[in-house]
Amino acid sequence: MLIQASLGSPTQWFILAVIVLIVFGAKRLPEIARSLGKSLGILHKAKREFEEELLRAQQPESGAKDTSPELEAKETNPAPKDNGGGA
Repeated sequence: MLIQASLGSPTQWFILAVIVLIVFGAKRLPEIARSLGKSLGILHKAKREFEEELLRAQQPESGAKDTSPELEAKETNPAPKDNGGGA
């Protein structure tokens, strides 16, 4: 019951929707919703990156191996050695 009370009644939501429609107009609502969605996406991405950075910072540094894509490519495909044969 506490959750339902904090969300408000359907009547309150309907009144709020009518007020928003009057203030912003029907033509601007999709634009506002799109902007809000993009903003939320950016916020979630920043939050995820921040959490990943915190996890990386908490991991012990001893014995940690750099796993950057460039380093992995060098380890898996070493450069051919020059045999000094001269062409």
